[in-house]
Amino acid sequence: MKVAGMPDDYTASNRALWNIWTERHTDSDHYQDVARFQATGTSLRPIERAELGDVSGKSLLHLQCNMGCDTLSWARLGASVTGVDLSDAAIERGRSLATEAGLPARFLQSDLYAIPDALDEQFDIVYTSYGALCWLPDLDRWARLVARYVKPDGIFYMVEMHPTSLMFAGDPTDEAGRRFEVAAPYFHRAEPLSDEDGRGNTVYGWTYGLGEVVTALLDAGLRLDYLHEFPMSFYQQFPALIHGDDEYWRWPATSGNTMPLLFSLRARK
Repeated sequence: MKVAGMPDDYTASNRALWNIWTERHTDSDHYQDVARFQATGTSLRPIERAELGDVSGKSLLHLQCNMGCDTLSWARLGASVTGVDLSDAAIERGRSLATEAGLPARFLQSDLYAIPDALDEQFDIVYTSYGALCWLPDLDRWARLVARYVKPDGIFYMVEMHPTSLMFAGDPTDEAGRRFEVAAPYFHRAEPLSDEDGRGNTVYGWTYGLGEVVTALLDAGLRLDYLHEFPMSFYQQFPALIHGDDEYWRWPATSGNTMPLLFSLRARK
């Protein structure tokens, strides 16, 4: 990635791009989640399913819900769900999926930081997952927003790409997966990074270290229950990763690599 230029509104640019991705690129990983939800009834992976546990009878707010597959998967497990996303097209797809599945769900289109203009209640669970943090220009405002929507004694739960792994690009010629180069900063900086999506569109994003994420949540008034790190990914992040029966990608045993690829955390109001 390289340092971006100065477009007027990075969020508006990303929103337009997400609408394009949702409407045109049905070969994406997100549409694989849709296919898995339609085929099996759930898009949830083992980590969040085990760690969040029984959600029946609980209210759940899914921030940055994309097309709502996880949102609807929690609804199928008995939660009363609300999904929020920046993309108009993604929200419309979520509503369509809810109708197809016959599941009750509320979907709202909103810039993350403008959610209070459309939603004024609290939830037993606030949830976000897999590739959410990189779209946030202001982590402290995000954390305060999370805390605002968690009920007293409620929880915030997230499972996310590990920031250490996001620093590196793997060498595709190294099958053992032992050679990497630093490709992005670990710590946050205000100016976004930019990259190309392979179809001529520019993507803007931000990085945050693990300590920055935890500290922002603590400063917002939440109490950390746990922080877990995992040596597997939800997609083939590096060429050496091997796909498992549980849908995760792991380092081959012969590589000797234990770089963390995911983390999860739970915090309480």
